[in-house]
Order: sequence, then structure tokens, then C-alpha cells
Amino acid sequence: MKASPIIIVFASALVLVALVGCQGAPQPSVDTAATVSAAVQATTLAQANLAATVDAAVKATAAAQPTTASQATPTLAAAAQKSATPKPPTPSPTPSVNYVTMTEEELAAVIDQAVKEAVAATTTASTTTTTYSADGTLTAQEVQAMQTAVTAAQTEISQALALMQAYYDLYAQIATDTLTTLQAIEQDLNSLATSMNAMATSLAQISTTLSQGLTLAQSTITQLQSYATKASQTAANVQAKEKTWAQTVQKELDQRATAALNVKPTNVPTDFRSTTQSVSTYLDTVRAALADSKVTQKELSAISLAGANATAGLKQFGGAEGQNLANSINTMTRQLARGETTKAKNSFAGLEQSARSLPSVPSSPGGGIQPPRK
Repeated sequence: MKASPIIIVFASALVLVALVGCQGAPQPSVDTAATVSAAVQATTLAQANLAATVDAAVKATAAAQPTTASQATPTLAAAAQKSATPKPPTPSPTPSVNYVTMTEEELAAVIDQAVKEAVAATTTASTTTTTYSADGTLTAQEVQAMQTAVTAAQTEISQALALMQAYYDLYAQIATDTLTTLQAIEQDLNSLATSMNAMATSLAQISTTLSQGLTLAQSTITQLQSYATKASQTAANVQAKEKTWAQTVQKELDQRATAALNVKPTNVPTDFRSTTQSVSTYLDTVRAALADSKVTQKELSAISLAGANATAGLKQFGGAEGQNLANSINTMTRQLARGETTKAKNSFAGLEQSARSLPSVPSSPGGGIQPPRK
């Protein structure tokens, strides 16, 4: 029961008269600590009551979201489904990848993971959109959640496409089957990017409409749903193709290395001097190929042939040291064939040093060549 203003004024007057009459009398001591404590308790209680009131108001407001005349009232099942759908997480920045130092196999693995994340993000965006729009209504909070999901998908798709471009830049002139598979995945990812861009544009328009308090046309929601459906179908296609990517890469790398090491020599050295010349030719061929950190199919063919000629001579005229050098040449060729360019660069200095350590080739009195001791 609230006090009447008249009573409050009358009581205040009595208090004033009492104070005037008691000005000369000693003032009773006031328990300051108790007063402060009581004030704190009162304030705390008031804050708690206020928080409870605000919380109740927020819940009531959320539960009573207004609907336009053209929107149907959501069913309890649809409302429950919306409440159960978690908001998509904000995408975390992905650290930059120094793909130049990676092997082809390592870059392929990074691409594989990036494609999986792009598919997952797209699926989340599509599912979120389908769930929130299932009852033909959308709220500002739901639109914001969908925009977050779409932005995350756009980011993941862009990262996957960028990594694919890096693969093309390094291995387009040497890869075969892997390129065919990757290009098919890239085509679908571009389709996903188109769908996500369309959804982003549509959601921006919907957000503007809702913020202005205007009626949201049902056709707008239907169009948004169609974008989500197409994206979901394309994501399934990408996922199916991605499953064969890693196997395709591994198979091609093995085949490429085997082919490079099985090349037959066409200019077999006939003595130790011509053997050292073949080794020098191999080193020059590799050095030229590594100059731009890329190896083309033409360069790999030249390296394989030069390696075959050099190792043939080393096995026949090089003795024990020549055999070790032949093994190092085969290792280098295999690394280059498998796209292990950084490893090959690191091995090259050691290979040159081993070639220099071969025994000298003095001329015999008869003009012949003295082979190294065995």
C-alpha cells in the first residue's frame, strides 16, 4: 500500500517542528556502520529486484516478438526448433600458410583440410537458414545468426580456393590426375561461393526491411531458402569428390617417382672422365630447374635422363664412393618427382660436395684414364 502525499507532507512538518525544538539538546549518537550496512543491503536488494525485473522483461519481449500481418504465427514445435538451433561460431582467423616451403603432399593435405572446413561451414550456413526460415518468419536475431554463418562459409571457401591456386602455381606443369580432381572440386567451390554471396545479399536486404519495421515478403524468404538448398546440394558434391583427393595425390606421387627412376640411360659413360661429366650435367640440370622453385614435366624428364646416365657411369666406374653418389642422385630425382622441392634444395649442396670429393682423374702415360681405386 502506497502512502498518500498528504500524509507524507504532514509527517514531514511534525519532524521539522521537533528538530527546531531540540536544537539545544544533546544529539543522540548515530550507528554509522549499521546505517551503511542497512543501506548496502537495501541497495543490493533493490538491484536484485531490478535485475529480476529486467530479466523478466527481456524474456517477455523475446517471447512476444511482433509478427506482421502476412506472417503466420509460429507453432510451438517450430519455436522449440529455433530455440534449439545453436548460433554458428564466429570464424577464427586462419594463420597464413607458407606453401612454398611445403612438399606437394603436405600442400595437398592442407587443401584437403581446407575443403572439409569449407563444406562444414557451408552446411552450417544452409542448415541454419533452413531451420530459422522453416515457419515462414524471421527475426532480426535469426538474420544476424544466418549472416554470421554465411560470412564464416565465405571465409572458408576463399581460403580453400586460395590454396588451390597455390597448388596450380607450383604443380600445374607436372601434375596430371590430381589437377583433374582438384579442378572439379574448385568448380563446385566456386558454385558454393556464388550461393553464399547470394545469401549474403538477400540477408542484408532482409535485415534492412526488418529494421525499418516493414513487412517481409514471403517470396523473399522462399528465395533465401532456395539459395540454401542449392548450397547444401553442392556441398554434398564437394564432400564426395574431396574423399578421393588424398588418394589421387598419393597415387600420382608414387607413380611419378617410380617413372622418374625407371628412365633408361641414353648416353652411358664409357670411362671415369665421361662419368664425372655426366654427374656435372645432372647437377647443372637440377640447378636450373630449382631456380624458380618449380619443376615442370619437361625439366623432370631432363633430370631423370641425366640422372640415369650419371648413375650408370658411377655404378661402373665410380667405385664405392661412386655408388654412394649414385644413391644420392636417385634420392634427389625422387624428391623432385614427388614435389619435395625444399628437401631437394637442402640436399643439393651435399650432393655437390659429394661430387667434388670423387677421386681426381689423372692421365696415364699412355693417355688413358685412371679410374678410382676400389
